[in-house]
Amino acid sequence: MPLFFLLSALNIFQEVIKMKIRKKFTSRFSFPKAFLILFVMAGLAIGFVSLLEASGSKTLKVPSEYKTIQAAIYTASSGDTIQVAAGKYTENIVLREGVILQGAGADVTTIDGGGKGNVVEGATGAVLEGFTVTNSGKIGKTGDVMDVGISAKNAPMTIANCRIIGNNAGIRTYFSPSNIVNNIVADNNRYGLYILYSDSSVKNNIVYNNGSYGVYSAYSNPELINNTIFKNFDGIYSEVSKVLAKNNILIKNKEAGIRWQELPDSQDRVEPILSSNLVWGNKTDYVNVSPAKGDISEDPNLVDLSSGDVHLKNNSPAINAGSEDAGDNDPDGTRCDIGVYGGPLAQKKIPSAPNEASYASLKIKTEQLAEPAYGNRETWGGEQGNESGKGNYNRWCVPCHGGLGKGDGLLAETLGDDVKPTDLSNTELLSLRTDDILFVVIKSGGRNAGLSDAMMSFGENLSDEEIKNIIAYIRSDICKCQYNP
Repeated sequence: MPLFFLLSALNIFQEVIKMKIRKKFTSRFSFPKAFLILFVMAGLAIGFVSLLEASGSKTLKVPSEYKTIQAAIYTASSGDTIQVAAGKYTENIVLREGVILQGAGADVTTIDGGGKGNVVEGATGAVLEGFTVTNSGKIGKTGDVMDVGISAKNAPMTIANCRIIGNNAGIRTYFSPSNIVNNIVADNNRYGLYILYSDSSVKNNIVYNNGSYGVYSAYSNPELINNTIFKNFDGIYSEVSKVLAKNNILIKNKEAGIRWQELPDSQDRVEPILSSNLVWGNKTDYVNVSPAKGDISEDPNLVDLSSGDVHLKNNSPAINAGSEDAGDNDPDGTRCDIGVYGGPLAQKKIPSAPNEASYASLKIKTEQLAEPAYGNRETWGGEQGNESGKGNYNRWCVPCHGGLGKGDGLLAETLGDDVKPTDLSNTELLSLRTDDILFVVIKSGGRNAGLSDAMMSFGENLSDEEIKNIIAYIRSDICKCQYNP
């Protein structure tokens, strides 16, 4: 393009010399000066075009232009698109802000983490689309430090048309309200989706056969719409969250279809917002919540659940049974079907070519959450709130260790046969651990104290004084013991 402008400028100069106004032009400017003026004009044109090229978006290709995905990411700028050809790419990648990363389709394009760390680390405003993401590391059972297929940590992003399979956990959003749309999240060792401090939008996903919860939400206000969730430990698990769940199919989960940790009389500001869900065939369909308007409890008549084909048969009760809101209608304009193949973003298939179903235009919530007001200490501690040890123990420790500290909290069952939360009521054990050791475990996590990495760190959530108060509460009310070597 700059060469074109240079040649054009020279042509103009040539025409000026030929034209009848040549004498007038050259009488005002000597020949060298006239040439200089036109040469400068050409240079300015070149610079202007170069500036436009630099500020515009570009497309980078892997592996034809860049051998690895990460090499292309290093070169890319916000607004650029990286197109990745079919193949298996064994690497752990870190996305760049505003960059669109498109695979040739999840059925033919794989990012393999090689069994270590997070496979994909997100970035604010980034888009990941059209990949299979697999083989993360195996570290961590809960929290923001566990290995996952896709990690959006302080990085609101969009994840679409991907298969996230065979990882320690599938997708984690941490202070990252992200779009999670039209994905398959399956066969992950722990969680399917782990939503922490993130008002994420989870629409039209198939979530199944994950070892722990299909969708876990804590301290968040996510919306879960038109998903099909089956054969997990629990389908949806909510803890200190105000979850909107509508038009979902939740079936054949090993324990609960939908579970709220809080009892019904303790759900002020963390109450469920449910409508038009089909909940059926779970060990228990609802725990601490009740069926809501439009909910259905009968076999959805799916094509073949055993093979993961969750299309609705013609006689399915989920057809035209979802939300009556016209904005939720199916693509053909009919009333919304319940499940992954209903609603305006109805999943048809994983795309087989770049740009086939791009979700780069979805609006991303870039604001990041502070700790929600409904998760404050007064909610959990009552009169024992604020910095009290009891209030914070009930809030942070009960899910794993249980109210009496016996290691029997609801989350304990999801950690695997090889991991059991410490029995904090064990006087013999606790009397052999100093307060300093307990402090390190709570603040920095089990790994940093030579213990299990299933014990996550709470240093970002609790002050040193609050941790000391928890230890004091454990000593006085749980194990009823002091350090005694």
